[in-house]
Amino acid sequence: MRRFFAGILFPALLACAQAEETPRALTPAEARPVLEVLPKRQGYAFEQPGVLIRQRLFGLAHGLSMLAAACLDLPEHSQPVQDAYAAWHARQRKAIETLLHDLALYHFGARAAEARWQDLVRALDLHDSIDPALGRISLQDACASLPAAIGRPRYEFDKLLAEADAPAGPAAAAGAAATADKVDR
Repeated sequence: MRRFFAGILFPALLACAQAEETPRALTPAEARPVLEVLPKRQGYAFEQPGVLIRQRLFGLAHGLSMLAAACLDLPEHSQPVQDAYAAWHARQRKAIETLLHDLALYHFGARAAEARWQDLVRALDLHDSIDPALGRISLQDACASLPAAIGRPRYEFDKLLAEADAPAGPAAAAGAAATADKVDR
């Protein structure tokens, strides 16, 4: 059930595909070929801050979806996690769509419209299980804290994207100019 939820339901939610029927499995003939990442676009774009922030936020969204899916196997946490995740996703839907769109363009170029959640996971070399990210924290503890944690500023993707995309204000520009002036001397 966890793999189904993480692999089908959460990405479907995140891609805003809210079909009421369970999707049927694809036969090998129907399976689409692997979408190739553009040359030099595999992994994180450390030299491009605008892309990097989107990659980091996508990584957080991916981690949240995997953790929420894993929590479904713990009956005492299943419903609170589902409720918290659904509420968070409703607030962040537009920001998540922006992340998916922007990263698909960066990683896949002209084939961006074909990109799916898992294509971006592969392009960024992200895990397909929450276990490595948990480290010494138990799944029980992580699930217990998720409903409160998901409401924190770290997960307000809409605000974080707006801040990242905002042009530097006069104070920031003045600070950068002062720093550049000191370096030039």
